[in-house]
Amino acid sequence: MPDLGLRLSNMNPEERAATIERAAEALRNGQCIVIPTDTLYGLVTQANKTGAALLDEITGYPETTNQPKMTLHLADLDEIMEHLVLELPTIRRLVDRLIPGPVRLVIEQPEQAIDSVCQALNIERGLIDNGKELAIRVPDHPLFRQVLRSSGVACVARRLGAAAWTQGENSGTDITPIPESLAEDSAIQTPKPVLILDDGPTLHQQNSTTVRLTLDGRIEVSSGGVFSERDVLANLERTILFVCTGNTCRSPMARAIAQDLLDKQEPQGITTHIASAGVAAGDGLPATEEAIEVLKGMNIDLGDHQSQNLTLTMIDQAEVIYTMTPSHAQAVMTMAPNSVHKVFVLDEHGGVPDPIGQSIEVYQQTADRLSELIARRFEEIRI
Repeated sequence: MPDLGLRLSNMNPEERAATIERAAEALRNGQCIVIPTDTLYGLVTQANKTGAALLDEITGYPETTNQPKMTLHLADLDEIMEHLVLELPTIRRLVDRLIPGPVRLVIEQPEQAIDSVCQALNIERGLIDNGKELAIRVPDHPLFRQVLRSSGVACVARRLGAAAWTQGENSGTDITPIPESLAEDSAIQTPKPVLILDDGPTLHQQNSTTVRLTLDGRIEVSSGGVFSERDVLANLERTILFVCTGNTCRSPMARAIAQDLLDKQEPQGITTHIASAGVAAGDGLPATEEAIEVLKGMNIDLGDHQSQNLTLTMIDQAEVIYTMTPSHAQAVMTMAPNSVHKVFVLDEHGGVPDPIGQSIEVYQQTADRLSELIARRFEEIRI
């Protein structure tokens, strides 16, 4: 019989770890548990035909759409990444940006790739695929991912509100749709979960968004989920920010060189914005004459540059931030401690020295070094 409402927030670390292992063991044994995701609570079991039949019984209906019958639920996409064919930059980027998160991906794949994924996870064909597409979900919920990692098995799920024995209008944002008499109610003929993990209301409290990705690059976004089509497509834009001290030498040169490199590349379907700023800059100052002259010799125009001081908004909007020195990186992270994951010193071996007040030859050396470093960094982030 199921344990109703095992409230994890009331447990000490040892009790929580034991409960997570208990849930993982239930999944390994092919049983069904109720567990929160980032969107709604789900009925989760092992990804095989027996598990699919179990969910059909609990919900009282089989899926009949032309999409995959079930959605594969994983703790980490890394488990199958080597088997997926993601050739287009736009598709790779959306997969990388949306997962983990409140998104259900329906990805068109070659037959061989679908076979490879199913074989790697020991899943029968036709369960998480419809012959040409795979349905995949990686919820951004620590408890869910801990349980799945501990179980060591791939899983499938349906929303809690789909269970035949749920009550009320709540679709499963918490466990209130589960009747308190579930364990003892002999009138309920459908199977019941063996464990119910209560971690409070879910983060998004609505359905996940289905995003369909095709091999030729088409993107279809379902309505009614956490993300709108605009939210999803916004991931096809990015901002790269270069930071120095006064924003009149190094970072403006880096911005202009990066933009020139970007302009010479074939379009990839991803819009990249390049910006620069200084940690101690005055606003509206031009680039130094030496910087303008050196870049003019590289057929790059820096004449319209106006300096700007670094702001929290700039840091927040940037996807990656390259600083000229370690001290600049520290300044950025001091302003915005949550930016640590996206701040990098452009030259990881010590930084780019400030050419201010020095000869045109030093400026040329700086420009050459920036060109080399930016090309390398662009290769790293697949630009």
